Amino acid sequence: MKESTKILGLDFTSAPKPSKPITAASAVLAGGDLCIDSARPLKSFKDFEEQLAAPGPWVAGIDLPFGQPRRLICALGWPQSWPAYVRHVEKMEKDEFVCEIRAYQEKRLKGHKEHKRITDECAKSLSPMKLYGQPVGKMFFEGAPRILRSGASIVPCAPNDGDRVIVEAYPALVAIAMAGTKSYKNDKPANQTPEHKDARRRIVDGLLGARCRETYGIVLRLDAKAPTPRDLIDDPTGDRLDAVLCVLQAAWSSTQCNYGVPESCDALEGWIVDPSQLRDPVPERTFGTERITTDSSICHGKPCIRGLRYPVDMILELLSSGMSVDEILADYADLERADILAVFDYAARLSRVKRMQAMSA
Repeated sequence: MKESTKILGLDFTSAPKPSKPITAASAVLAGGDLCIDSARPLKSFKDFEEQLAAPGPWVAGIDLPFGQPRRLICALGWPQSWPAYVRHVEKMEKDEFVCEIRAYQEKRLKGHKEHKRITDECAKSLSPMKLYGQPVGKMFFEGAPRILRSGASIVPCAPNDGDRVIVEAYPALVAIAMAGTKSYKNDKPANQTPEHKDARRRIVDGLLGARCRETYGIVLRLDAKAPTPRDLIDDPTGDRLDAVLCVLQAAWSSTQCNYGVPESCDALEGWIVDPSQLRDPVPERTFGTERITTDSSICHGKPCIRGLRYPVDMILELLSSGMSVDEILADYADLERADILAVFDYAARLSRVKRMQAMSA
């Protein structure tokens, strides 16, 4: 008898309603066999929350950005842990959140207004700061606090020992793997094309064929109560198809060490689970660590900012005392915002060091 695992996939929207619901698909994974058994609409956030409260064990892949870029978090002076800054955001009204992001963007040059997380760069996905078109920033605002409140183990942002596990999915990566395209759907009838339908057909063929097994190590089947291949192909919005793609990513994740999240992942930002995200080394990100220098003649050789007498530990002490980035910059005219970001980056790198080796004299 194969041991089985319940798998969920949720295609999220920041404003669910009967005409555009959150779509939830469910499946059972036994060995390498994944059987989709349903796909249903969740017409409100209440329905979404009830789904997350369902008893485990299960693993769920949800299509929304779980976090924001570290660079934005540091610049805005938000708390330096995922649960803490998500709770900080939860206290805001949506308009307040949007205004804070837009105010930050307005101060930046064109082409540098929307930062990406490392995982977004790997996946070539949108910035989670984006507020228009596909407003994934609003998806974060509505979704992240709700998944935090669910009490589930949120990998890698807030893991725990519970039997309900939530990972971040991104269906476009499956579409690329199955059909070589991320253009296969549109909510607006005027923008729905025969090319989109052909792409959905190729995606479904890949899911039900050898390509799925070769890429994800999983054989996918559709139960009699699940949407049929024709249902998935004929739906121009792609909602049910996306939920199925989220199921596949969650199922793959459940078979991987640490749910397919690399050890070097920044838990402040989160990570999209997909085998394509592990093919190349996770890129190193720096926010100007060349600004952190050491000189035996300055501050007894402590790491300092740009050779000035501002040790890194002093800046960290000011921040831990409750001072904001703007307050520090106002008090210390020699410092620049990029200096504070470099301090954050330097501290983050040190926190990822696994072991310190004592050197003999």
